[in-house]
Amino acid sequence: MITKTDTIQEFSVLKNQLDLAALVRQQRHRAGPKGGKMPAQVLADLAGIGRDTVFRIERGEDVSFSTVMAVLRVFGLGLHATVVPWPKLTEANSYFKAHTE
Repeated sequence: MITKTDTIQEFSVLKNQLDLAALVRQQRHRAGPKGGKMPAQVLADLAGIGRDTVFRIERGEDVSFSTVMAVLRVFGLGLHATVVPWPKLTEANSYFKAHTE
């Protein structure tokens, strides 16, 4: 769980499901008793979701927005939208051409 001494800078921008998966895993692994791992069932119960859904999130699978918000709320987290410098299509094409030849 995030404490008052933690800062938002310690978290990266969530650009996809894998970023969310890493964040949830990180938080769950340090939110248990004495800084240990919180069991998936405990997180599921606190968020009002199924245990399998916790594992789906941690694998980077699609879940509903309301489910994501319920899980983040357990850790005292919310979302903040920010501008993300996505590569242009031409840059992405050039990258993949260079790495597949």
